[in-house]
Amino acid sequence: MNEKKLFSIGEIANAIGITRRIILNYEAKGLIVPDKKDGSSANRYYTIDTFTQIRTIRVFQDLGLSLDEIREYFEESSDLASVIKRLETMRDKLNLAIEKLKERTCKSNDTIEEITVPPQTIYRRIYNTSSIEDKTNLLRDTALEAMRKHGTDVTKRMYFTEYDVHSLDEISYCVAVPPESEGEYIENIPTLRALSIYHHGAYEAIPETRKKLFSYAKEAGITLSGTYRHVYLEGPPQHKDKSRFITQILAIVF
Repeated sequence: MNEKKLFSIGEIANAIGITRRIILNYEAKGLIVPDKKDGSSANRYYTIDTFTQIRTIRVFQDLGLSLDEIREYFEESSDLASVIKRLETMRDKLNLAIEKLKERTCKSNDTIEEITVPPQTIYRRIYNTSSIEDKTNLLRDTALEAMRKHGTDVTKRMYFTEYDVHSLDEISYCVAVPPESEGEYIENIPTLRALSIYHHGAYEAIPETRKKLFSYAKEAGITLSGTYRHVYLEGPPQHKDKSRFITQILAIVF
Protein backbone atom coordinates (compact mmCIF):
# COMPACT_ATOMS: atom_id res chain seq x y z
CA MET A 1 0.00 0.00 0.00
CA ASN A 2 1.43 3.40 -1.01
CA GLU A 3 2.09 5.15 2.32
CA LYS A 4 1.80 8.57 0.67
CA LYS A 5 -1.91 7.85 0.39
CA LEU A 6 -2.26 7.07 4.10
CA PHE A 7 -3.01 9.36 7.04
CA SER A 8 -1.59 8.91 10.49
CA ILE A 9 -3.98 8.85 13.45
CA GLY A 10 -2.64 12.29 14.44
CA GLU A 11 -3.38 13.74 11.00
CA ILE A 12 -6.92 12.37 11.11
CA ALA A 13 -7.48 13.77 14.61
CA ASN A 14 -6.19 17.23 13.64
CA ALA A 15 -8.18 17.35 10.41
CA ILE A 16 -11.50 16.50 12.07
CA GLY A 17 -10.87 18.29 15.36
CA ILE A 18 -11.07 15.29 17.66
CA THR A 19 -8.59 13.42 19.85
CA ARG A 20 -6.62 10.24 19.16
CA ARG A 21 -8.50 8.65 22.06
CA ILE A 22 -11.83 9.19 20.27
CA ILE A 23 -10.54 7.47 17.13
CA LEU A 24 -9.22 4.56 19.21
CA ASN A 25 -12.65 4.32 20.85
CA TYR A 26 -14.28 4.05 17.41
CA GLU A 27 -11.90 1.17 16.70
CA ALA A 28 -12.69 -0.51 20.04
CA LYS A 29 -16.43 -0.23 19.26
CA GLY A 30 -15.88 -1.95 15.91
CA LEU A 31 -16.82 1.09 13.83
CA ILE A 32 -13.49 1.32 12.00
CA VAL A 33 -10.30 -0.68 11.52
CA PRO A 34 -6.85 0.73 10.68
CA ASP A 35 -5.92 0.29 7.03
CA LYS A 36 -2.33 -0.28 8.14
CA LYS A 37 -0.86 -0.98 11.55
CA ASP A 38 2.86 -0.81 12.24
CA GLY A 39 3.72 -3.98 14.11
CA SER A 40 6.66 -2.57 16.06
CA SER A 41 5.20 0.79 17.10
CA ALA A 42 1.45 0.00 16.82
CA ASN A 43 1.04 3.23 14.85
CA ARG A 44 -2.18 3.30 12.86
CA TYR A 45 -2.68 4.61 9.33
CA TYR A 46 -5.87 5.23 7.38
CA THR A 47 -7.00 5.73 3.78
CA ILE A 48 -9.15 8.63 2.62
CA ASP A 49 -12.17 6.29 2.70
CA THR A 50 -11.62 5.55 6.40
CA PHE A 51 -11.07 9.26 7.02
CA THR A 52 -14.47 9.92 5.44
CA GLN A 53 -16.04 7.20 7.57
CA ILE A 54 -14.59 8.68 10.77
CA ARG A 55 -15.86 12.12 9.77
CA THR A 56 -19.34 10.65 9.16
CA ILE A 57 -19.30 9.01 12.59
CA ARG A 58 -18.40 12.34 14.19
CA VAL A 59 -21.17 14.20 12.34
CA PHE A 60 -23.75 11.65 13.50
CA GLN A 61 -22.44 11.89 17.06
CA ASP A 62 -22.80 15.67 16.97
CA LEU A 63 -26.41 15.14 15.90
CA GLY A 64 -27.05 13.02 18.99
CA LEU A 65 -26.82 9.47 17.62
CA SER A 66 -25.18 6.86 19.84
CA LEU A 67 -22.25 4.75 18.62
CA ASP A 68 -24.54 1.70 18.61
CA GLU A 69 -27.00 3.52 16.35
CA ILE A 70 -24.17 4.60 14.06
CA ARG A 71 -22.92 1.02 13.82
CA GLU A 72 -26.41 -0.11 12.87
CA TYR A 73 -26.47 2.62 10.22
CA PHE A 74 -23.25 1.31 8.64
CA GLU A 75 -24.55 -2.25 8.87
CA GLU A 76 -27.87 -1.12 7.30
CA SER A 77 -29.76 -2.69 10.19
CA SER A 78 -31.15 0.46 11.83
CA ASP A 79 -34.68 1.82 11.88
CA LEU A 80 -33.96 4.96 9.87
CA ALA A 81 -37.53 6.23 10.25
CA SER A 82 -37.06 6.77 14.00
CA VAL A 83 -33.68 8.41 13.43
CA ILE A 84 -35.15 10.75 10.83
CA LYS A 85 -38.01 11.70 13.16
CA ARG A 86 -35.56 12.52 15.95
CA LEU A 87 -33.39 14.63 13.65
CA GLU A 88 -36.46 16.45 12.30
CA THR A 89 -37.47 17.26 15.87
CA MET A 90 -33.98 18.58 16.56
CA ARG A 91 -34.15 20.67 13.37
CA ASP A 92 -37.48 22.21 14.36
CA LYS A 93 -36.18 23.03 17.85
CA LEU A 94 -33.07 24.65 16.37
CA ASN A 95 -35.17 26.70 13.95
CA LEU A 96 -37.27 28.03 16.83
CA ALA A 97 -34.15 28.92 18.82
CA ILE A 98 -32.53 30.63 15.83
CA GLU A 99 -35.70 32.63 15.13
CA LYS A 100 -35.84 33.87 18.71
CA LEU A 101 -32.14 34.74 18.89
CA LYS A 102 -32.32 36.65 15.60
CA GLU A 103 -35.29 38.62 16.84
CA ARG A 104 -33.43 39.54 20.03
CA THR A 105 -30.85 41.35 17.88
CA CYS A 106 -33.60 43.36 16.18
CA LYS A 107 -35.25 46.32 17.89
CA SER A 108 -37.69 47.31 15.15
CA ASN A 109 -41.47 46.83 15.25
CA ASP A 110 -41.89 47.73 11.59
CA THR A 111 -41.11 44.62 9.52
CA ILE A 112 -44.24 42.88 8.27
CA GLU A 113 -44.23 39.55 6.42
CA GLU A 114 -46.90 37.27 5.02
CA ILE A 115 -46.15 33.79 6.37
CA THR A 116 -47.53 30.27 6.45
CA VAL A 117 -48.30 29.03 9.95
CA PRO A 118 -47.82 25.23 10.10
CA PRO A 119 -50.55 22.98 11.51
CA GLN A 120 -50.37 22.06 15.16
CA THR A 121 -52.25 20.46 18.03
CA ILE A 122 -53.14 22.72 20.93
CA TYR A 123 -54.86 22.72 24.30
CA ARG A 124 -57.30 25.68 24.25
CA ARG A 125 -59.12 27.31 27.16
CA ILE A 126 -61.32 30.42 26.70
CA TYR A 127 -61.78 33.10 29.36
CA ASN A 128 -63.06 36.67 29.51
CA THR A 129 -60.84 39.34 31.04
CA SER A 130 -59.39 42.72 30.15
CA SER A 131 -56.60 42.80 32.74
CA ILE A 132 -53.10 42.09 31.46
CA GLU A 133 -52.15 40.64 34.83
CA ASP A 134 -55.15 38.29 34.71
CA LYS A 135 -54.31 37.30 31.12
CA THR A 136 -50.73 36.48 32.12
CA ASN A 137 -51.86 34.35 35.04
CA LEU A 138 -54.52 32.55 32.99
CA LEU A 139 -51.92 31.67 30.36
CA ARG A 140 -49.62 30.29 33.06
CA ASP A 141 -52.48 28.24 34.54
CA THR A 142 -53.48 26.88 31.12
CA ALA A 143 -49.88 25.93 30.34
CA LEU A 144 -49.57 24.06 33.63
CA GLU A 145 -52.88 22.29 33.08
CA ALA A 146 -52.01 21.29 29.52
CA MET A 147 -48.55 19.97 30.33
CA ARG A 148 -49.79 17.91 33.27
CA LYS A 149 -52.40 16.27 31.07
CA HIS A 150 -50.57 15.94 27.77
CA GLY A 151 -46.98 17.16 27.89
CA THR A 152 -45.70 19.70 25.37
CA ASP A 153 -44.69 19.80 21.70
CA VAL A 154 -41.11 21.14 21.78
CA THR A 155 -41.10 21.68 18.00
CA LYS A 156 -43.68 24.47 18.27
CA ARG A 157 -43.90 27.74 20.18
CA MET A 158 -44.95 26.80 23.69
CA TYR A 159 -48.00 29.04 24.03
CA PHE A 160 -50.00 31.85 22.52
CA THR A 161 -53.25 33.72 22.94
CA GLU A 162 -55.85 34.21 20.24
CA TYR A 163 -58.86 36.50 19.98
CA ASP A 164 -61.32 38.08 17.58
CA VAL A 165 -60.84 41.79 16.97
CA HIS A 166 -64.53 42.38 17.64
CA SER A 167 -64.38 40.72 21.08
CA LEU A 168 -61.02 41.63 22.56
CA ASP A 169 -61.83 40.49 26.10
CA GLU A 170 -62.73 36.92 25.08
CA ILE A 171 -59.30 35.30 24.91
CA SER A 172 -58.25 31.81 23.87
CA TYR A 173 -55.25 30.59 25.86
CA CYS A 174 -53.44 28.03 23.75
CA VAL A 175 -50.61 25.61 24.58
CA ALA A 176 -48.74 23.42 22.08
CA VAL A 177 -49.20 19.73 22.92
CA PRO A 178 -48.04 16.53 21.16
CA PRO A 179 -49.92 15.75 17.90
CA GLU A 180 -51.31 12.50 19.30
CA SER A 181 -53.06 14.30 22.19
CA GLU A 182 -56.78 13.66 22.59
CA GLY A 183 -59.50 14.76 24.96
CA GLU A 184 -61.31 17.82 26.25
CA TYR A 185 -59.94 21.19 25.05
CA ILE A 186 -57.71 19.54 22.43
CA GLU A 187 -57.88 21.10 18.96
CA ASN A 188 -56.04 20.49 15.70
CA ILE A 189 -55.34 23.76 13.91
CA PRO A 190 -54.81 23.51 10.13
CA THR A 191 -52.21 25.38 8.11
CA LEU A 192 -52.95 29.11 8.12
CA ARG A 193 -51.81 32.20 6.25
CA ALA A 194 -51.05 35.26 8.34
CA LEU A 195 -49.42 38.66 8.42
CA SER A 196 -46.62 38.68 10.99
CA ILE A 197 -44.91 41.44 12.94
CA TYR A 198 -42.70 41.25 16.03
CA HIS A 199 -43.45 43.50 18.99
CA HIS A 200 -40.53 44.45 21.23
CA GLY A 201 -41.69 45.82 24.56
CA ALA A 202 -44.42 45.72 27.17
CA TYR A 203 -47.70 43.98 26.46
CA GLU A 204 -49.58 47.23 27.10
CA ALA A 205 -48.15 48.65 23.86
CA ILE A 206 -49.16 45.70 21.66
CA PRO A 207 -52.35 47.41 20.32
CA GLU A 208 -50.24 50.09 18.60
CA THR A 209 -48.10 47.46 16.89
CA ARG A 210 -51.21 45.48 15.96
CA LYS A 211 -52.60 48.52 14.12
CA LYS A 212 -49.65 48.32 11.73
CA LEU A 213 -50.86 44.92 10.53
CA PHE A 214 -54.35 46.29 9.86
CA SER A 215 -52.94 49.28 7.94
CA TYR A 216 -50.61 47.08 5.92
CA ALA A 217 -53.43 44.70 4.98
CA LYS A 218 -55.68 47.59 3.95
CA GLU A 219 -53.01 49.13 1.71
CA ALA A 220 -52.08 45.76 0.18
CA GLY A 221 -55.70 44.71 -0.41
CA ILE A 222 -55.37 41.70 1.90
CA THR A 223 -58.55 40.49 3.60
CA LEU A 224 -58.08 39.64 7.26
CA SER A 225 -60.28 37.15 9.10
CA GLY A 226 -60.45 39.30 12.22
CA THR A 227 -58.55 36.72 14.30
CA TYR A 228 -55.28 37.81 15.89
CA ARG A 229 -52.70 35.70 17.66
CA HIS A 230 -49.99 36.72 20.13
CA VAL A 231 -47.12 34.23 20.18
CA TYR A 232 -44.89 34.71 23.22
CA LEU A 233 -41.20 34.33 22.44
CA GLU A 234 -39.79 36.05 25.52
CA GLY A 235 -41.60 37.54 28.48
CA PRO A 236 -41.79 37.36 32.30
CA PRO A 237 -40.06 33.94 32.53
CA GLN A 238 -36.97 35.40 30.81
CA HIS A 239 -37.00 39.11 31.71
CA LYS A 240 -38.11 41.43 34.49
CA ASP A 241 -37.61 44.41 32.18
CA LYS A 242 -40.78 44.66 30.04
CA SER A 243 -38.90 46.50 27.30
CA ARG A 244 -37.14 43.21 26.51
CA PHE A 245 -40.33 41.21 25.95
CA ILE A 246 -40.71 39.80 22.42
CA THR A 247 -44.15 38.92 21.06
CA GLN A 248 -44.98 37.80 17.55
CA ILE A 249 -48.34 39.25 16.46
CA LEU A 250 -50.20 37.39 13.73
CA ALA A 251 -53.23 38.59 11.80
CA ILE A 252 -54.89 35.54 10.23
CA VAL A 253 -55.62 36.00 6.52
CA PHE A 254 -58.73 34.65 4.75
